[in-house]
This record gives sequence, C-alpha cells and structure tokens, in this order.
Amino acid sequence: MNARDGDAVGGGAAYEKRPLGVVVASAVEGLRTLGRQHVQLAKIEAAEAAGVRGAGVGAIAAAAVVAMYAVGFIAAAAAAGLAVVVPVWTAILIVAVILGLVAWVLVLVGRRTLREAPAPGERTRESLKEDARWAKRQIAR
Repeated sequence: MNARDGDAVGGGAAYEKRPLGVVVASAVEGLRTLGRQHVQLAKIEAAEAAGVRGAGVGAIAAAAVVAMYAVGFIAAAAAAGLAVVVPVWTAILIVAVILGLVAWVLVLVGRRTLREAPAPGERTRESLKEDARWAKRQIAR
C-alpha cells in the first residue's frame, strides 16, 4: 500500500491533483455549457420583455381606436345635446376637450406599462457576475 492509498483509506485529507490538461478541458467544457445557458436565458428574457412591451403597445393602440370612435359617435351626440343649452361651436369644443383628456389618460397608462417592463438581460447579467465569482473561487483552489 503506498502513501496515496493510505491517505484515501485512512480518512486523511485525500487530495489528488488532476493533470493540467484535464483541468483545462473541464474548464473549457464548463465555459461552453455556461455560454449556451446564458444564450438560452437571454432569449427567454427577451421574449418576456417583448410580451410586456407588446401589452403596452396594445394599450396605446386601443387608446387610438377608442379616440377615433369617440370622436365619431360620442362627440356628435354630446355636441348635439349641448347645442340646446350653448352655441354649437362651444358644445363641440367642450366635447372635444373631454375626449382628448380620455385619450391622454389611455396614452399615459400605455407609457407606464412600457416603462415598467423588465429590462432585457437583467438576469443574464446577474448570472454572468455569479459565474465570474464562481470561476474566481475555482481558480483560487
């Protein structure tokens, strides 16, 4: 029984140094795997961010449609009703201002949704930092 066998059997600090080629090959394979995983994570984050931004764009588009219909139908009816009390031009102006405010609120809702969307790549950056810390610890061994 040689000294190495005795350490492993005797419960001592059994530490076997690996050849440099094995360490380098393992590190390269680990980096390849990490690279693939980071690309996959970036794709997932981009898809999630696009979905949230799509909802914001949809809200803005809905605001435009509502504004168009509102101008066509509600404005005419409201202006006709107000024209009984005030001059026609004043009635039309009042209705236009109210509908403009409604459209502006819808635009603000859409903008807020777009601003609150998660930044693409945030988790990827954190994961890269964590991997760098891990690699430094492995090199320090």
